[in-house]
Amino acid sequence: MIDFRYYLVSIVSIFLALAVGIVLGAGPLKGDLGVRLTEQMTALRAEKTQLRTDLDTARRDATSRDTFFSAVAPAVVRGRLAGKTVAIVVAPGVDADLVKNATASLISAGAKVGSTITLTDSWADPTKTTMRNTVASPFASLVKAPAEASSPDQLAASVLARAILDGTDHSTERLTASAGEALNGLKAGDLISYSPDQIVPSSSVVFLGGPVKGSTQQESDARLASYVQLSRLLDAAGSGVVVAAKSNTTDRTRSADLVAGVRKDSVAVKVISTVDDADLPMGLGTLVLALQQQYTGGAGQYGLDSDAKAILPDPTAKQ
Repeated sequence: MIDFRYYLVSIVSIFLALAVGIVLGAGPLKGDLGVRLTEQMTALRAEKTQLRTDLDTARRDATSRDTFFSAVAPAVVRGRLAGKTVAIVVAPGVDADLVKNATASLISAGAKVGSTITLTDSWADPTKTTMRNTVASPFASLVKAPAEASSPDQLAASVLARAILDGTDHSTERLTASAGEALNGLKAGDLISYSPDQIVPSSSVVFLGGPVKGSTQQESDARLASYVQLSRLLDAAGSGVVVAAKSNTTDRTRSADLVAGVRKDSVAVKVISTVDDADLPMGLGTLVLALQQQYTGGAGQYGLDSDAKAILPDPTAKQ
């Protein structure tokens, strides 16, 4: 049993420690402690000032870069896609300005936008695989989808790819009746929406990716896999695909979800090009150059993020 002497000794020890601390703080250590604190505060202020200077410099550099590319881009991309008809496929969550600016960039390069296909959330929902197959199944034979397209969660992507792409450029032609019926079927099944009402068959695709989110990591992975699979099937049905997304300004070690998914896919990365900074003037120019490269059979991973292989394709390369 602990007696009164234990408590007394404990209390005396506490007050003795406090007294020693006060004496040392007011005496031999006072000067050193004050000097160290002053030096640390001075160093922190200097570090803060340098960080602010670095940030301001980076912002000025980025503004200058964007101003420069905005000025030279029209000359760089002019005529690069003359005579080409391009479909734009838009994943859920894509910023409207990205769609508008990508469209304008393609047109300025001489391309015709044959269609803008917007995917609904149901397109990649892993709980709706059966529904997608049920919607797409009646139209597979109409658009001559390959036999392997009957595999799970591949049928709708094959039908869409075959409906909007014919691998050639005939900008005055309309969709065939069969392709139109298939596209309307996907729309009625709440898998897509599209514009304009009179779609022109395209020879290539710009696939704009947004954030890929699910209630669990497993669902997110399944959704991303569905979009990567669609990009591969679009590439197989036409003359090329460029996957593009907004830049990740907060973490350059991570590109946007769909761009990263293509870059990690051992098959897709060999045939599909990606652009991870399509929201920037430089990236919009890269988008055009990458699509031009696709028409010649080339592919590359472009942008500012760490998994990009180059900032942009060589603009002087013979196409």
